[in-house]
Amino acid sequence: MSETTQLMPRDFASRAIARVLLVDDEPHVLAVGKAVLEAHGFEAIATRSGEEALELVRKGLEEGQRFTAAILDLTMPGGASGFEVLEWLRACDPRMPVIACSGYFQEDVKDLCQAIGFVDVLHKPFNLESLCLAVRRAMVQESDATEPGQMTFKNGFAS
Repeated sequence: MSETTQLMPRDFASRAIARVLLVDDEPHVLAVGKAVLEAHGFEAIATRSGEEALELVRKGLEEGQRFTAAILDLTMPGGASGFEVLEWLRACDPRMPVIACSGYFQEDVKDLCQAIGFVDVLHKPFNLESLCLAVRRAMVQESDATEPGQMTFKNGFAS
């Protein structure tokens, strides 16, 4: 197995190291993203709408099962845009890193996304390596933003 495809030791695959929320209106993007993340040790929750994403984040916070990161499609016809959903998620959980995802990026849009609060940008179609690395970068940024003493540990992993 090459270094780029072995992103995490196999023994981690049976334990979730982070909860990741995937929000996209395309079922195949959700299915592939969820499968890739779960194969590499993440707990992935998928939803097709921003409204449902917000509800999942609220419920997770209430139950003590906060999401470590979210991957958010910017264009979801028939519902709220990724930019609107980012605002909702920030209001609900300001510490959660959110990654923008779209197939329509231009360089200036990437800069805009980062300026308004997205921690990273994924271009669709994304590959296994870029997806997992974006989530890991977001996790590092989130843990760097956490004040000393505020990080909690569950099953040996920071959350």
